[in-house]
Amino acid sequence: MVSNFNRTVKILRLIDNQIVDAVLTTVTDKHLSDATTLWEPLLQGTGEEDEYWEWKRKSRRAKILPGDELYAIECEGVTQGLIMIDILKKRCQIESQYRCRLVYISALATAPWNRPEINDHPTYKGVGGNLVDFAIARSNELGYQGRIGLHSLPRALGFYRKLKVGLLDWGPDSEDPDNLVYFEILRRNS
Repeated sequence: MVSNFNRTVKILRLIDNQIVDAVLTTVTDKHLSDATTLWEPLLQGTGEEDEYWEWKRKSRRAKILPGDELYAIECEGVTQGLIMIDILKKRCQIESQYRCRLVYISALATAPWNRPEINDHPTYKGVGGNLVDFAIARSNELGYQGRIGLHSLPRALGFYRKLKVGLLDWGPDSEDPDNLVYFEILRRNS
């Protein structure tokens, strides 16, 4: 993981339609605490596919497994989004003949108050897109030419399909235990 990483990103505050600064940073105990104390109670009973995700457990896993990294987007002192990426263990499925490395998005979530499915008046827009953009940038930093891959939860399919980053929908992955739809970005210039 890139230690002490901080990057300013722009997100849209929906109440006044203003672009505001947020910080994309390596995950700290504060971000994990926000996920536990602020996110989890709001997710309970929603039926959201990440309702039972435990980001503290994901963080412990990332400390044990080489190549797993966690990052957060924070705005106004509160965690607005989290991402877990794998930078070592996954290879391209689409360009498999070349065995190219990619950054694999293992988990991505935005705070419940930013989701129109949960909240009629979401607080921020652009958190998830910024996290995907970061995965692409991390791929470029690692020399993977912007390649990323992910398996989408069913309710997130629309989000990934409408992103303007070049994610290609390869349909259900028969080798995935849940037959989730696989997305991948092929080699691209930074």
